[in-house]
Amino acid sequence: MKDLKAERRPSAATENVARPPVVSLVNLGCAKNLVDSERVLGTLAEAGFLIAQDPAEAELCLVNTCGFIAEAREETAAVLDELAQLREDGRLKVIVALGCLVERVAALPQFARFVRAADVRLGFSQYPRIAEICRELIAAARSQEPIANSQQPIASSQPFLLAPRLRIGAPHTAYLKISEGCSNPCQFCSIPRMRGRQVSRPIEAIVAEARQLAEGGAREIVLIAQDTTSYGRDLYGRFRLPDLLRALLAVSGARWFRLMYAYPRHLTGEVLDVLAGDERFCPYIDLPLQHIADPILRAMGRGVTRKQTIELLDMVARKLPGGAIRTAFIVGFPGETEAQFQELLDFVKEGRFAHAGVFLYSHEPQTAAARMPDALPPAEKEARRKALMLVQRDLSRRRLQRRVGQTLEVLVDGAPAADCPVRGARAVARSRLEAPEVDGVVYLRGRGASRLTPGMFKKVEIVRAMDYDVVADV
Repeated sequence: MKDLKAERRPSAATENVARPPVVSLVNLGCAKNLVDSERVLGTLAEAGFLIAQDPAEAELCLVNTCGFIAEAREETAAVLDELAQLREDGRLKVIVALGCLVERVAALPQFARFVRAADVRLGFSQYPRIAEICRELIAAARSQEPIANSQQPIASSQPFLLAPRLRIGAPHTAYLKISEGCSNPCQFCSIPRMRGRQVSRPIEAIVAEARQLAEGGAREIVLIAQDTTSYGRDLYGRFRLPDLLRALLAVSGARWFRLMYAYPRHLTGEVLDVLAGDERFCPYIDLPLQHIADPILRAMGRGVTRKQTIELLDMVARKLPGGAIRTAFIVGFPGETEAQFQELLDFVKEGRFAHAGVFLYSHEPQTAAARMPDALPPAEKEARRKALMLVQRDLSRRRLQRRVGQTLEVLVDGAPAADCPVRGARAVARSRLEAPEVDGVVYLRGRGASRLTPGMFKKVEIVRAMDYDVVADV
């Protein structure tokens, strides 16, 4: 009997043409990058690409890079080098670098070493054409044609803000980008050079996307941008974050809304009143202060003084009682004296912050601060960072100890990691006072905890406090 299957088997050339292209994506950096990655994947899926979770199963792997600080650039280089080894050994044929570091390389060729393992570099302006570009790259790889490393300059990527999203984060928590770019004059920051000046999205488009995210299962929506508090200034000629927040309350399905990346200079009492006026808004605000000493604030170009900062923090405490403030500081900025660091340390000791991160200053090329003499050695910067984090750790533990015995509602994120520090923990969750991925968590114990699934809300009782996390019984 003839083998009919063998007779119908397509030739290798035909199979190459007919086989759907398979891509994978590695996301690096912040939540804003994550949203971009989801839009990239959504665009590719809509164009008929198959998405592989493992780069080893893909023909082409996209890496959404971060170029914000030196450590992020080193991480990007390590990931690309690892993929390059995979390209030599397996099915993977093409590596494409995307995102912020690519834009930095366009202006600073000396940074090209961080993306040397990528076959192609695509800037933000190419995102609307990304499906077409990937299809061409895979076709070239299948036919074993050489791939030239190329990069396009910055241009507007606004059409990409309307692209569909293929969610890769937690289904029950979604990030919602309300604007792109930044127009603030911070002397140390390269974001405007990578992302451009601020471009706000229309309120109607943001609300429509929030509704889609809620319909897709998002129970927590986190508002993000390079600067959320100046939302609308470029589009409407005035700050319209309060109007946007009120409009989002029309979205059913989402139980929590959370505000991140609030620039202190633009945070107003009206914004805080809106947050305090509805329980769906978490009593939480992410407010990167960077420093408290007036000479350093001036040198940084922050546009606020110590006095204004303290008045703002007092207003937040008054309008959001029992809430949480997350902040970030930079130590070792050019010109920072021992006395100015001590002023910052004493300020943190006042215990105003539920969560804090500390970064070591390093020169970012093409920024104004890069022209300032950097006198402090790395070891001294690291010592200051450790001193600040030790103070914040002790304050955090004392703050959490005051929560022991309280009953609170939590949102379940999932099962604990294999190296979970809490014996008997069955699930990990967060309250309204903790943002995803950057803050502490609530470890849940008890037989009832094992039946909880991600996205569920549950009332629990806190029974133990740790440095940054708490333990609760279900």
